[in-house]
Amino acid sequence: VPHGVANAILLPTVMAFNSLADTGKYKNIYNYVALNPASEYFEPQDLVELLKELNADLGIPASLADVGVKSDKFDVMSDDAMKSGNIAVNPRTTTKKDILALYQQAL
Repeated sequence: VPHGVANAILLPTVMAFNSLADTGKYKNIYNYVALNPASEYFEPQDLVELLKELNADLGIPASLADVGVKSDKFDVMSDDAMKSGNIAVNPRTTTKKDILALYQQAL
């Protein structure tokens, strides 16, 4: 799976996971991406839904399964993800168990 496509597929799932740590950045991002500004009732999930819509509009597959990823690869994929420098700077503390769950959600 091309790296950019994999990132786009996983982005809504990861953003939903990280939404518990949002400090207002999600609304700012939403306002950069959306055609209309966020309402006063904005919730981080609004950005997640917008990203799903954007992916669909761009023809990005909706799930890892859509690009042929099988759950039997998740353990190796999670090990690779844990080696990434992104884990150290993620807004939420992230364990291999979390990553496995995120892959499962994105399947």
